[in-house]
Amino acid sequence: MIPSDRTSGGPGGPPLALYIHIPWCARKCPYCDFSSRPTPTPLPETAYVEALLRDLEEELRLEPAAAPVISVFLGGGTPSLLSGRAVADLLEGLGARLTLAPDVEITLEANPDSAEAERFAAYRAAGVNRLSIGVQSLRAEALARLGRLHGPQEARTAFRLGRAAGFENINLDLMYGLPDQDLDQAGEDLRQGLDLGSEHLSYYQLTL
Repeated sequence: MIPSDRTSGGPGGPPLALYIHIPWCARKCPYCDFSSRPTPTPLPETAYVEALLRDLEEELRLEPAAAPVISVFLGGGTPSLLSGRAVADLLEGLGARLTLAPDVEITLEANPDSAEAERFAAYRAAGVNRLSIGVQSLRAEALARLGRLHGPQEARTAFRLGRAAGFENINLDLMYGLPDQDLDQAGEDLRQGLDLGSEHLSYYQLTL
């Protein structure tokens, strides 16, 4: 857990933010230096959720949380590979061990190639209230150079599925500085990303 920069934590100290890492991807992107690995079959999600909660218990034994958690972020890897049941079990476990703020923001990262209507609806029912979709680019050739498994249409579909599942807070990740990308292409990517109408857009420079 890390302290947040919000100042509404009360007498126990500043409010807290919690990052939870999901280490699996359908395929490792060649530019990525995050800790991730190809998805095993079957996905050991139940054992992993149990291990995460045991790890949290040990952390809390060493350093009890003195303030509410205002933000939970499920990152990766590809958290959208998890079933809705696994996400629900994880969030229920967090709620049993931590004080979650009434307006806690719970974000789950999703890749367009693993976007499914039923899965998104299950995440929403489990308590996730913000999606972060790894679009990266809306140009097919750029996505291919990046080794992504989705195309532009899959990215747009993922956004629509998120809205249909009831998410009113969606972030889109976009990247610039892509191989052979010029300013016009970067600007067009950004324009198309903005046109989708997400509540937040993260714009990252490609780092190898």
